[in-house]
Amino acid sequence: MIVKEQSLTSNDSNPEVVTKQVEVRVKSVQEYLIAVDLAFQTICNGDPINCELWYRGQAQTGFDLLPTITRKIDNLQLNPLYETVFLSKFKSLVIPYLGDLPAPPLPNGITPYWSWLFMLRHYGLPARILDWSRDALTGLFFATDPTDPSLVEGIDATVWVLNPVILNRNFSFHSFLQPGYIPNVEEPSFNIFFGPNADILSSPKPAAAIGPLNTTRIVAQRGTFTVFPLVRNLIALNKFEDFANYLFKIDIAWDHVKDIQTQLKHFGVTRLALYLDITTIVAEVKQQVIDEGVHTTNLCLNQ
Repeated sequence: MIVKEQSLTSNDSNPEVVTKQVEVRVKSVQEYLIAVDLAFQTICNGDPINCELWYRGQAQTGFDLLPTITRKIDNLQLNPLYETVFLSKFKSLVIPYLGDLPAPPLPNGITPYWSWLFMLRHYGLPARILDWSRDALTGLFFATDPTDPSLVEGIDATVWVLNPVILNRNFSFHSFLQPGYIPNVEEPSFNIFFGPNADILSSPKPAAAIGPLNTTRIVAQRGTFTVFPLVRNLIALNKFEDFANYLFKIDIAWDHVKDIQTQLKHFGVTRLALYLDITTIVAEVKQQVIDEGVHTTNLCLNQ
């Protein structure tokens, strides 16, 4: 395991330089778990026992922590202001299929708004939501997911580790709770900053939040979220000057990704375990038949 360090300036008025371990590079699941322990020691503010960390796997180390609503579709550059258009079109066209959903959203209000937005993201449309998991191995699976076309030879994958409490100290969602509280997206205080009609922007940062558990995937993946403000130009979470206070980066050596994929499969961390729906089951059945058929063919050839 290779440990990288970074020199950070604490603030403008105090130019004291602080050296922190903010990035490591690993070659196996075992090294990855050691790196997770190092992340606890580094960004848990001196209390790793009572600290909760979240994990996000990305196929390339150079990808910033930005939501899909900032990406380009064909020649159209998106931004969070497109949220209204995506939501309105999605809601109008999906209505005939609401009866097939486990928990259809209600027509209007804050709670239905978030339910619609999370459902929209669940089915692949852009949103200002960034997915995380409470499970370290789930984060590693998504970093090395063999079905991800962004996973390429020669480029390391990455798992970002987040301390959501430290991130949320930029906000005070309730006067009777300490800054750092992780709210549910439906809470009125959260919607003052991040709701569809938010007009108060005390910080350009996203906040860590708990979303509606309205899909089996979110439950299986132990999903949590950072929600970005509803403004045109977003800043990547890893681009803020104080990122090392709440972020830790674990790079996955590209030439060991296949070994890690095999290890995760042995541990039961598979796509079928994390995507609980019929489509994934069908794909898994096909793959099992292919694998078993190839194995049987090889046995016959050896006899």
